[in-house]
Amino acid sequence: MKNYYCLTTSDSRKENAFDIFKKRIEEKKFPLYFKTPYLDQINEKDHVVFYIAGEYTNSQTFVASAEISIIDNITDTIVDPDKTRYIVTKYLILKNIYMFEKPKKIKPILNKLKFVKNKKHYGTNLVGGVTKIYAEDFSIIKDM
Repeated sequence: MKNYYCLTTSDSRKENAFDIFKKRIEEKKFPLYFKTPYLDQINEKDHVVFYIAGEYTNSQTFVASAEISIIDNITDTIVDPDKTRYIVTKYLILKNIYMFEKPKKIKPILNKLKFVKNKKHYGTNLVGGVTKIYAEDFSIIKDM
């Protein structure tokens, strides 16, 4: 069964979320960490949308969709520009990446999204890097 997820990218101390996202898309891979929600549930052929959190370029928007091609169970270390080290436990290898023509703001569709339980504090629904969403949510985001 195909599942749907929202992959969130946040600002680091020295790099904005959209720049981090662009690097991930160029590499066609998205890292998952030890405490990432749904770490053992996300599968090949699942579909994802990408959300940019943070405060800078394209923040609070959905910017692309993709399909998971392969899950690479490799341990890796990422070092951010501020020298913070993160241990990656898996990479989602992406295919059929579709960049939206314009970033899609979350606020105009907030009341339509079933996965957002707390509309007033919607950001709490996107914490952790991976959020499971409904097929209807995926369609709303992709088709808006």
